[in-house]
Amino acid sequence: MSPTQKISSNQPNTQEEFYGKPVFEYTSDQAVVDGILFDLTQLNPAWKKGLFNYVTVNLLNRGYMYQDKISIPNLLDLLNQANQIVRRETKGFTVFDSFFDGSIELPDGDQQKIFICWNETGKFTIMLPEDY
Repeated sequence: MSPTQKISSNQPNTQEEFYGKPVFEYTSDQAVVDGILFDLTQLNPAWKKGLFNYVTVNLLNRGYMYQDKISIPNLLDLLNQANQIVRRETKGFTVFDSFFDGSIELPDGDQQKIFICWNETGKFTIMLPEDY
């Protein structure tokens, strides 16, 4: 096939066209209400400009939250480490993807694998592997 040839197909070009309407949807907003996700923009609305908008509560319970209050210095460390993972995996934000994984240092010094997944808002959720 030459570079100028066009491919024509009568195949569906969206997941909904291919699979049909979803049987069940569960949004990030619903997960916030259910206590599964924490919306980072609740702490600082300016963070809407960033890569990340949600962190799972399970991950926050690993040293980022004390007595139902977020430790801002620890949370900023988590966001910086997650940002470093994305920067490294995307070769300086030049090759993008919808899923990343890497290891971070928790506030207690332990190493922890995390997943960083694209969500329906066009931003990313940071989570533990068991939250995926």
